[in-house]
Amino acid sequence: MSSDVVTSDVSSDTRVLKNKRKFKVDILRCESLASLAPATLERLFLRDYDIIVSMVPLPPSSVLPGPAGPIHFGPPSYSSMTPWMKLVLYTAGNCGPVSAVFMKGLRFRLLPEPLAGCEKALIWSWDGSVVGGLGGKFEGNLVKGNLLLHCLNSMLKQSAVLVQPLSINDLNASGNLVTVDIPLPLKNDDQTIASVVAQTNLPEEQMLNLTSVLKELSSKFDMSTLGYLRLLRLHRIDASDKIDPGNVSYQWVPLSLEFGIPLFNPKLCERICERVVSSHMLQKDDLNEHCDVMQNVRRRLRELCSEYQATGPIAKLFNKRGSSKDLPRVLINSISGRWNLNTDPSTPTSGGAPSENERLKFSGRQRCRTEVVSFDGSTVRSYALAPEHNESASRPSSEEQSSLHDVKSDQEDTDSKDVVLPGVNLIFDGAELHPFDIAACLQARQPLWLIAEASAASSASLALL
Repeated sequence: MSSDVVTSDVSSDTRVLKNKRKFKVDILRCESLASLAPATLERLFLRDYDIIVSMVPLPPSSVLPGPAGPIHFGPPSYSSMTPWMKLVLYTAGNCGPVSAVFMKGLRFRLLPEPLAGCEKALIWSWDGSVVGGLGGKFEGNLVKGNLLLHCLNSMLKQSAVLVQPLSINDLNASGNLVTVDIPLPLKNDDQTIASVVAQTNLPEEQMLNLTSVLKELSSKFDMSTLGYLRLLRLHRIDASDKIDPGNVSYQWVPLSLEFGIPLFNPKLCERICERVVSSHMLQKDDLNEHCDVMQNVRRRLRELCSEYQATGPIAKLFNKRGSSKDLPRVLINSISGRWNLNTDPSTPTSGGAPSENERLKFSGRQRCRTEVVSFDGSTVRSYALAPEHNESASRPSSEEQSSLHDVKSDQEDTDSKDVVLPGVNLIFDGAELHPFDIAACLQARQPLWLIAEASAASSASLALL
C-alpha cells in the first residue's frame, strides 16, 4: 500500500490552477500494518497522511483505511475485492459477459446452459481460495470447456464460484482473451473521454463501440476514482451473421473494475498517472466527490450482498423447504435447448454444442422484474413469479435501503473481513441478474433449504466470534 502526503497548501480556482501541489510519497508494507490495532492504525493514518493509494492486487489480509481516515484511492471495502464487485458493475451498467454464480458445496453431474459446450470459460473463486492451481489468480482462470465440469466440482468444495462461458469466436487466434485496460479517472477536467479512447490504439471500427460503451457505462456508474476498467471483447451476434458468416463483428463489455495503482503493469501504471494529471484529481481543493463515489460503491455492494446472501430475501424465497418449482409462476420464455445452427433455435436437440445464437436469444428474450431462469437438463426457460410473490422477490424499497444504510455503517462495512458468499445460484444474462434454478444438473439433489440453513448457521456463528 502506498501513501501520498500533501505537504503544501495552495489556493486554486475551480478551473485555473494557480499553483500545483507538491507530494511526498511513502511506501508502506501491508504486512507491517496488519499487526497494529485498528484504532492505532487510524490514528497513524490521520496523523501522518492526507491521501492513501493502494497498490493492486491487494491480498485479502490487507488493511483498508476506514471512511473516517484520510482520502483513500483503493478498494472501498473487502467485498469490492471479490466477484461481488463484478456483479455490481454489470447490474449497474446493464452490460457485461454472461455470468453464472454457483453456491459453495454444490456438485454437478452435468453443466447447465449456457456453460455446456462453451469453448473456454473464465472462473473466479469467491474468497480467493486455490484448488489444484485454480481460483487464486487475480485475473481469473481460463479453462477449457471440456475440463470445466471437473474444475467446477473441485472449486465448489472450497468456495462459491463465478463462471463466464466463452465461444470460440470470443477468443483470438491463439485461443486467448482479448482485453483492453482503460485507465481511471475516465473523464478529463472538462468531462470528456476522447483522450482515453485515443490511447487504446484500437482499429477505428472497434473504437466506435468502445466510445459508446464507456459513455453509457460512465452515465450509470461513476468512475471518478483512481484505477482501471478492464473491457472484454466478445463476438457480436446479429441477424447479418446468419446471412454472411464472414461478416464478423465484435463488441466491448466491462469485465472488471480495479481500484488503486497496478504496479505489476508499468505501462498501465504510467497511463493512470497521466489520467490523474489530466483530470486534475489531486489538485482539487475538495476531494469529497471521490468520497461520495466510494460511498455509493459501498452502498451498491451492501445492497447486492444483502439481497443474495443466504439470509437475504431472494435466497429465503428460493431456498425454502421444498423447491423453487413449488412457487406459483408463469412461463414467459422457452429460451433454448442444446443449440445447433441447422435446427430451429427454439427446439431442443439431443446433441451438439450450443451456438452463439443461444446467447442472442437469451439476451433478447421477454423480461420480467421477478424472473427465475431454469434449466431442466435440455431446455432453458424463464418464469415470472405469480403476483403474490412479486413483493417478496423484488428489490428493497428506497425506505428499506435507507434503513439498511443506517443500520450497517460504512465503517462496519470496511472493517469486516468476512467474505459474504452467495446464498442462491444466479445468472447474469448480459443485462440483468436473476436466480438460476439448476436442480436438474446437480448430483444427489441436496435440498437447497438445507444448504441455506447451514450457510445461515455458519454466518451466525462467525458473527458471535
